[in-house]
Order: sequence, then C-alpha cells, then structure tokens
Amino acid sequence: MLSPVLLIDSQNRHMCPVHNSPSPGHCQHLLKKTLLVKMSSHLPPNYTPALLHRYLSHFNRDPSQLNVIDHDAVGYATVEERAARAKKYNEVASDYYDLVSPLYEQGWGQRFHYTPIFPGKSIADSMTAYEHEFARIARLKPGMKVLDLGCGIGGPVRTITKAIGCKIIGITNSAWHVERGTQLTKLAGLEGKVTLVQGNFVKLPFEDESFDAAYSVESLCYAPHPAEVYREIKRILKPGAPFTFHDFAMTKKFDENNTEHAKIRNWVEFGNGIVKMPWVPDMRRCVLTARFELLAEEDMADRSNGAPWYYGPAGDVPWAWRVPGWDDFFRVVKMSPLFLFIAKSIYRVLILFGFAPPETLTLMDTMWYCCRSVAISGKMGIFTPMYVFTCRKPITANKRSGSAEQKQEQEKVELKRA
Repeated sequence: MLSPVLLIDSQNRHMCPVHNSPSPGHCQHLLKKTLLVKMSSHLPPNYTPALLHRYLSHFNRDPSQLNVIDHDAVGYATVEERAARAKKYNEVASDYYDLVSPLYEQGWGQRFHYTPIFPGKSIADSMTAYEHEFARIARLKPGMKVLDLGCGIGGPVRTITKAIGCKIIGITNSAWHVERGTQLTKLAGLEGKVTLVQGNFVKLPFEDESFDAAYSVESLCYAPHPAEVYREIKRILKPGAPFTFHDFAMTKKFDENNTEHAKIRNWVEFGNGIVKMPWVPDMRRCVLTARFELLAEEDMADRSNGAPWYYGPAGDVPWAWRVPGWDDFFRVVKMSPLFLFIAKSIYRVLILFGFAPPETLTLMDTMWYCCRSVAISGKMGIFTPMYVFTCRKPITANKRSGSAEQKQEQEKVELKRA
C-alpha cells in the first residue's frame, strides 16, 4: 500500500539548537517535529493531522472522534449518509487529495492511475505504454488543443504531450495539484505546451466549442451525476471532437442488494474520496443522455495479460518477483500485508513513547482502504479502475430524437454491452 512508513525522513539531519548536533535518536523535540506527518519533500507547508480530521469528518458518525476511522460507518453507510456526502462531492474530493496526493506521488509516482500490466513491463513502463495507447484511442493529434479533466499533478498530461505534440490544458480542483504539477512541468521543459488550472469540471471555465478534444483518467467518477458532467464537456468541445474517459466503475457483476458487494463498494469510495461509485450501465446511459455519439467501450483491465492489474495494490510480492527490474518489487513490498504489520508494530511503539502522532496509524488504515479495496473488488470482478468510453460530439447539432441511423448505432452498442 502507499504506506506512511516513510513518515521518517532519515536524510533530514537538522542541527539541534539545544545540542548543536544532528538530531536523529538524540533530541525528542526535533524528532517529533520530523515525525509530524512529514511524508515527503513535496509536502505543502501546512500539512498537518488536521487534513486527516477534515477528511474523516465526511464519513465518521461522531464528529468528536476524528483521530480514528469509524469502520462501521465506512462499510455500512446508509443511503441517507451517502446522499448527504454526494451533495458536497467537490469538498470531499478536495479534502481527500489534499490528504493523500503527497503519498500518491511518493509511493506510486506522478501518475495517479491504474494500468493494465503488459508482458515484460513493470507497472511504470506499463503506465507509459498504456498512456500512449490511450492517446491513440482518444484520437489525439499533433497541434490539437486538448482538455484533461481531473489532471492531478499532470503525469499523463506530460506523457501524452511528449508523445503526440498537442497542447493540453489540465483542470483539477486542487490548488496544490496545480502548484506541484506546474513545477514538474517546468522541470520537463513543457511550459509552452502544458497548462494546469484550478476549477470544477461541472462548471468548466472555458468558452463554448473551444477544444479539439477532451479526455479524463480516473476523475469523472468523483461527480455524483455523470450526465451533468458529460453535458458540460460536450459544451466546450467543437463539433465532431472526440471525448474519451477511463474511469473507476462497478461492473455488471456488482449487485447493490448483495451486502458484501455494497460494503466493498463503500470501502472503495472511502479509500478514494468518491461519494457515489458509478455503475457501467448507468455511465453508458448518461453518455447517451448527454447526446454524445458512443463509438466504443472497453474494460481495459481485460488487457492486463502480463500480470493481474491489481497485484500492486494487493501487495502481491510473488507477482513482483516475476516482473523485470526491482522497481516493482520494492513498491509492492511496501504495500504487502507483512510490511504493513511490521510498520504498524513499529509505529505503535513510537506513538506509545510520544515520538509519532496517533494519526499515523489512522492514515495507514486510510491507505489500506485505498489500495486493498480496489484489489479485493477487482479480484471479485465487481469493480474496474479502467473502464473506457470513446465518444464524439456530433458534427451537426443534435435534435431531440437524433437521426434514425445514429439511434440505431447507439442501440447496437447498448445491446452489445448490456
């Protein structure tokens, strides 16, 4: 998992003002300062346990108990509780990414998404290969003006821009994503081709018909009303422009009335800051409701033939042995159940003696939900993190009923995938 075991920065040897010597192991007040949720060198200056409390406030039933996760409320959320969260989906997602983004970058890299695993390739190499393939599926061409919806810190944006030569504007609801992503874009030498802005993809700050294409990678699932988002995306696209999205989704195998299915779905929501997980048939219906032409759809998890796509978040070390290189091995070891057990044991001792904040264990548990929930539901076949829809804005304005030919084609797609 993305373990906050890296809370201790062993290279951060500040000089102790009391002893005038390096502090590790010798000066409790400086060690506490180092341990206080210092997860990486990329952290925003205001990173504190308050970020964890703020996120948990959306899920815990007792607002006075925000140092620990209310596991019952997470797993067995009521319809009313989920509906209440859906009304503040943007706030929930913002609080989630303020909390976990530095951990994501530290543990998973600059690209915050899952990928099919290709034969002979590591997770990182598979991501690069998949992003190139996704750009092809999304029909991106050199010179296009493209919108990335929910761009994070811009990992896929930079990969696609380098590969295709298009200009991409990425939008995210996180100010820190914009700040960090802009830094990384400058380092990549892509300042003139990549721009990251803060905003809400339900109310895009762009003019009508101003983009040649749009795409999204694991982002639109954060909006509880997909059709509303799809219509807004259609507004800013030029006629005939492609729109392709890769997203978290519950599959056709998911049964809302199955208590175990619903519990694990709720785990995925909590672990990933989502208020209402989309269901593939509903996503398809919403695409058609928004009057997009639906060209194709596919669960990209089915393309994972080098290894199960979920072996990373599952902490499956035996699979990591089989992948070339050591990058995946160490990454997966840090997500393994044994590593988590050892890490939590160490931190219980540190917390007992006051060397670490109690929120450390809670953050570990939060990241357990993030990783294990997708691995468990992925193995069950009730969830995929990479369902792809390829759409197009009609060249001519849609009439209410649409052309007979277009309706027939859309009905064929629906029947094929239903």
